[in-house]
Amino acid sequence: MRISMWTDSYYPYVSGVTRSVATSRDRLNLIGHSVSVFCPSYPGATVEPGVYRFPSVKAPTKPDYYVAIPVNPKNLIALWELSPQVIHIHSPFNLGKMGLRLGSLLGIPVVFTFHTMYGKYSHYIPMIGEKASDLVESGALRTARTADAVIAPSSAIKAYLQEHNVETRTFVIPTGVDVEQFRGGNQTYIRSTFNIPTQLPVLLTCGRLGQEKNPQTLLQAFSIIQNTVDSVLVFVGDGPLKADLLNLARELGVAHRTIFAGKVPPAVMPHLYAGSDLFMFTSLTDTQGLVIAEAKSAGVPCVAVGALGVTDMVENGVDGFLCNNNPHDIAHKALLLLQNPDLLGKMKRNAMSNARKVSIEHSCEKLLDCYSEIYQTWEIAQ
Repeated sequence: MRISMWTDSYYPYVSGVTRSVATSRDRLNLIGHSVSVFCPSYPGATVEPGVYRFPSVKAPTKPDYYVAIPVNPKNLIALWELSPQVIHIHSPFNLGKMGLRLGSLLGIPVVFTFHTMYGKYSHYIPMIGEKASDLVESGALRTARTADAVIAPSSAIKAYLQEHNVETRTFVIPTGVDVEQFRGGNQTYIRSTFNIPTQLPVLLTCGRLGQEKNPQTLLQAFSIIQNTVDSVLVFVGDGPLKADLLNLARELGVAHRTIFAGKVPPAVMPHLYAGSDLFMFTSLTDTQGLVIAEAKSAGVPCVAVGALGVTDMVENGVDGFLCNNNPHDIAHKALLLLQNPDLLGKMKRNAMSNARKVSIEHSCEKLLDCYSEIYQTWEIAQ
């Protein structure tokens, strides 16, 4: 099939959405389909065949994020020449909205992935700010109602859309990961890089250091864990709460065992997972929790707050634990594993086995079923 993806973020910017678009595109191209990507430009971005970039400006509220200026006649000509059978938009705003309009204008069915609980991230949206949560949410829901099909990354998001009167045909398709990419990492990398003693368990977490990821609760849980088991917590990622978290770590007495690794290249992540004992995840807003799938691929069990799409990603008591948003419950579940090597080993094996359920191969099979069904329905209606 010929598929055109429209997204407001793409590499070299790193996020769950960019990884979703890139891995899906690469896999679909590999198995014989033709996927183009329309996205913002970034300083130093690599020129890639099939990737069409719009000029962009730096976002005032998020310095590492660039906002596309949706004006580029060459890209519109390219879209016409590509003649896609399906347009797949990965944002309800800006370029996503442009893809939706072009689908209507050119008579091409449009699929929309509801990647994010957009209202909970309104504080990052340039020139709007955090007071516009309801406006942002209503805009996202309006896009979902207008598209020909919606992809929900988890059953919780499908339920959310139904509760908000979205009657558009909705497919539950988790974003897939390249399972093999996260296997065989260097198990000594994380300890040698951050000078972690071999006898200390390593707890890893990945994500933006922002309020929506709930990192303060994780630090509080870690301070409770530290009272019983001497261990190290590694934060991968950066964000506006970093200074506050550094202060909180000092106040809780765990600064000497807390590492803020900052942003790391995607190629390094398999090594970080490989050397970790537990993956910790306390986000309250993730529609899926893609990093959980990556950790499971490396055989790392997850202790996570059971919010939204995370409940689909962790099989409670099998490949990890789902917790209440409470530092004591999170710490209790982590200690169950850290103090029971047999249970930890069993969950490591289960995590690696269950990762196949969210492989990119499995995800793209479902994507193609969605595209084909929507395209055939559209053809019949013509």
